[in-house]
Amino acid sequence: MNREAQQEQITAVFTGVDAHLVTAGLIRSHSTNREDIREAALRGLDLRPCRRILDLGCGFGFFSEALRNRVGAEAQITGLDMIPAYESLFLDVCRRIGVQGRFIAAPASHIETLPERSWDLILCSYALYFFPEIVAQIARRLTAGGIFITITHAEKNMGELFAAARTVLKEQGLINRDRLPVEDIISRFCAENGEQLLRRAFHRIDIIDYPNDLVFKPDELPILMAYFRFKSPFFLAGIDAQRRDGIMTRFAVHLEDVARRQAGFTIFKDDRVFICRAPREDARGS
Repeated sequence: MNREAQQEQITAVFTGVDAHLVTAGLIRSHSTNREDIREAALRGLDLRPCRRILDLGCGFGFFSEALRNRVGAEAQITGLDMIPAYESLFLDVCRRIGVQGRFIAAPASHIETLPERSWDLILCSYALYFFPEIVAQIARRLTAGGIFITITHAEKNMGELFAAARTVLKEQGLINRDRLPVEDIISRFCAENGEQLLRRAFHRIDIIDYPNDLVFKPDELPILMAYFRFKSPFFLAGIDAQRRDGIMTRFAVHLEDVARRQAGFTIFKDDRVFICRAPREDARGS
């Protein structure tokens, strides 16, 4: 998939702010792991000295909001995201947690224009698989004592949903491959290969695993379909919009059949946190 097509997919999935917020709530309510992954990621870290903070792919401030009471009032958080619609939501988060906020509407590659060795903390939550090639740039922006914290998916994340989507798309003669484009994207930076990629840019990496499943009861198929609909630009990449309604109908029938046979539907949702310190002077690209 070329970069332009990938950017279109990102925009299609994430521009709908309200849908994104609803889906985030859906994930929380159906997770077997009841701990907030941001709490797991930040537990035990002393971030009070952090003054200049950068949130890459910040969205509406999901990760930055977890800094409440963890950084001082003099901290400034800069959110960088290619979706302009997130600006007001991100700045609202900064106001709620009592810090100064700034938003840059630009792709992740904009980091190359930011000053080197000037950021105390860089965050990146569920986004680095879109741009793993900037890991070295991230390392070069950190101060010597700076920290980079990133959250990502396991490679088989949502595997059950991917399998169902492949089955329906193959039945319709729409794909002839064993992996969907979204699977290729996740595999660029995931729990399994993340440490290897980060080692090129950091001397010290700590890992926190976050085991989780999304569990839908047999009568919760409409909720499961709402989740799939939100992700459908990834699942149905390259498929003509006129055919998507029919595919979604077929997919609902397939999921209902699977959920009935399994007495529900469970989606593998493991994630991993990487806490990176001691940026390498000779940081190399991914």
